Amino acid sequence: MDKSLKRKFCKSSMFLVVVVVGSIAIAGTALAGVISGWNTGTVITQPGPYVDYTTYYSTIFSDYSMSTTYGAISWKHGDVQPPGLKVVNGDDVNGTNCIMTTGYNPYDFTDKQCSDPVQSSKRFKLKNMVNAPLDLNYTVVTGNTSVYRIFQKWTDVTDLRWSGFTIQLGFTVNGVFVPSTAGDGLGFSTPTGAYFTMPVTSYQSKEDTLSAFYAQGLAGPADKYHPEPGYFNPFARMSFGLIATENTITSDGVSATYSNVFGEWLNSAAVPISVLWDDDGDINTDNILMANCADPANLVHVGTHTGDDVTGFTCTGQWVTFRSQPGLDSNGVPYVSDGIPKPINLTDLAPYVHTSATSAVASGEPKPMYMDQIEDAANLGFTFWITVADNTTWPTPGNFTVRYTPVPSGGSTLPPPAGPETSCSDGIDNDGDSLADCADPDCAGIGFCGPEGQDTTCSDGIDNDGDGFIDCADSGCAKNRSCR
Repeated sequence: MDKSLKRKFCKSSMFLVVVVVGSIAIAGTALAGVISGWNTGTVITQPGPYVDYTTYYSTIFSDYSMSTTYGAISWKHGDVQPPGLKVVNGDDVNGTNCIMTTGYNPYDFTDKQCSDPVQSSKRFKLKNMVNAPLDLNYTVVTGNTSVYRIFQKWTDVTDLRWSGFTIQLGFTVNGVFVPSTAGDGLGFSTPTGAYFTMPVTSYQSKEDTLSAFYAQGLAGPADKYHPEPGYFNPFARMSFGLIATENTITSDGVSATYSNVFGEWLNSAAVPISVLWDDDGDINTDNILMANCADPANLVHVGTHTGDDVTGFTCTGQWVTFRSQPGLDSNGVPYVSDGIPKPINLTDLAPYVHTSATSAVASGEPKPMYMDQIEDAANLGFTFWITVADNTTWPTPGNFTVRYTPVPSGGSTLPPPAGPETSCSDGIDNDGDSLADCADPDCAGIGFCGPEGQDTTCSDGIDNDGDGFIDCADSGCAKNRSCR
């Protein structure tokens, strides 16, 4: 090669290298967001002192007036501690990020981390008390693009069962939820940070990428984390299907393994009773499901009961077991489930079955069998990922919102009031409280909105007080001279 050409080629190559390396550097240092924590500006955490194994709440309010709440983060005090939710940046073992519960790892007493083992109480617990959207707000600071795994459970503590739900990303702007849009630097993603630019389902995803499962103790095959199969069905888990896009996760129906037994997603008040065995002598740990109250007309389906943990429970249906045999085998362990309900008497399980956990503890029996509600039937566990990239164009660059909206059985959920009425003369219910213009108290004294009875308001052809009556047809104008 000609030396002059060689020099030109080398210079060009050097220029190309500089350009390429420069592009990589810019991409690596581009403005992006890091979730710095849970924004608790509208949260009140129940103060201590705390008692172990007692449930406490961090109540989530809809705005800074702290007057309306639709739910809370709860925790059962012990290895889980207040406020019940935290953000981890850089797990101390594997360097990953996650949003999880607070407290310490019960196995080694270190601070809870994303990499803690399965069944170490990693999932934060979100509870809807009202059938309305419930928002979790997070603070964001500038940093590198960050990917977060979400460990959570969601519980229906309302007066209705749920048929479905949505989980949506967005921003809270002056009290109003503004949905996130594609390409805005915030989205649901794979564990590697690839946004779901096309719909992705949980059926085609790995469990640790996108999933919504009920506890394996209820149903599911044995695996490396669970040495025994689930009680109601030893072959398949109970779950909800999910469809995820970049900004929304939508439910796609509950599995037949769940609905055949419980129907639609149970609210806490409808949770059925069972017989549990305290296999380790500590009634506060997870205990083993031995039998359940069933519908006599359909033994697969759960039955009804009366009573509570104070007065004691009574099954008003038929006691059954889904295990191959009732009681304990010759080695003193429960028989494995075969998924077939069998009518039993309580004496088939043990000489005496306590009617509540309270009476079981009071008895002093080392490993009692006792009646209690199947709480896990109301708790749905979620795994999904959120990637935060460039946050500089967000409506609120320092914050974003994850909105959880349940769909009660038999209808959709109306959103709560998003803020004050923004216009008092457009005929639109701007804040979603079912009151438009002058009918909304937010508009009192604005424009022509106010009480009827004045000369001007009794002859202007406007329903000034929003009661459906105009001018002289309104009782407020009865004594006004314009209406005599």
